[in-house]
Amino acid sequence: MKGGKKDEQPQWDPAFEPVMKILLGKKGIKTKSASEVGKKKVDYFRGKDFKKFVLENPQLLKKKCQAALTAALGPDGDLPETEKDVEKIGDELISRNFCFKAVYKPINPTKDQADKPAKKWPDRLARTPNQRFDCEGFYVITYEGGGSMQHFMLALIISGVLLACMFPVWPMWAKVGIWYLSVIFLSLYFGVLILRMVVFTLFWIVGFDFWIFPNINDEYCGFLDSFRPVYSWEKRKDDAFMLLVRFSSLAMTAVAVKQIAETHSLADVQDFVTSSYTDILDWGVEKLTALPPVERQALPSLEELHNQTLDDHDHDEDLKADDPKVHAGEDDDDDAEATSLD
Repeated sequence: MKGGKKDEQPQWDPAFEPVMKILLGKKGIKTKSASEVGKKKVDYFRGKDFKKFVLENPQLLKKKCQAALTAALGPDGDLPETEKDVEKIGDELISRNFCFKAVYKPINPTKDQADKPAKKWPDRLARTPNQRFDCEGFYVITYEGGGSMQHFMLALIISGVLLACMFPVWPMWAKVGIWYLSVIFLSLYFGVLILRMVVFTLFWIVGFDFWIFPNINDEYCGFLDSFRPVYSWEKRKDDAFMLLVRFSSLAMTAVAVKQIAETHSLADVQDFVTSSYTDILDWGVEKLTALPPVERQALPSLEELHNQTLDDHDHDEDLKADDPKVHAGEDDDDDAEATSLD
């Protein structure tokens, strides 16, 4: 049984495995995710990025991947210097199942899409019959590497799901802390969105496209790539009509700012933001510290307690009035009192 499990695991070529480790490392090439037709999501890289990395890091490849260079370029091959050398290394990776060539495959292909230039980073790929390496192609990564990191990430995901499911039994300080962190994160996020929109509008009026964090909402970028570059700058090439629109927008913005400055000050805006922020924090803390709906319904209000007390008192009076022993006792008391008077 053990031998069968080992046979099921892919056997990566030890000569070319260091190449993939360098490519997918922290200082390696850029990769993105896409949907492979008929299969799950996959990671892929571009041939042009692979070519750039190989030609710009020959000494690194020679130091850590000498066996791969010898196998791909021959015993006389020293360092990759041309695009042909890059293609040879790429062909060796494909033949050893470290990756395979793919092409963009739209869901509903049309004739117009065929005339358009290919996407820089497609979101849907399909394997192509031609598996020769091309520096303009896309290559799906099949190399999985060690499983320890995947197991670690899986354990983190399971732990996170369990912690989220156990949120009702968290201690109160943890609930309040999560609420504060959530409000701070959302405030920063929406603050950045508002700031970048205001700055873009101001620069757009004077004829420039200036974005702060241009990739912050790009779903195909990773977490770190969403903040790269910090800004983008491009001069607009507008016609006369757009120039008229920009100047009209500038005039309306100037009038609006003047009117707001006459009726409100920065202190008023600051007080409004501060009070709103405090109200949101207090609202969340109040919701977290309040009793659950079931327990809240189980506790009677003061009015209900008062009415219940009055009902109990009236009920006791009725029982006394209907009890014959109580009447007999009262008659005996009256007879005893009359006898004592005689």
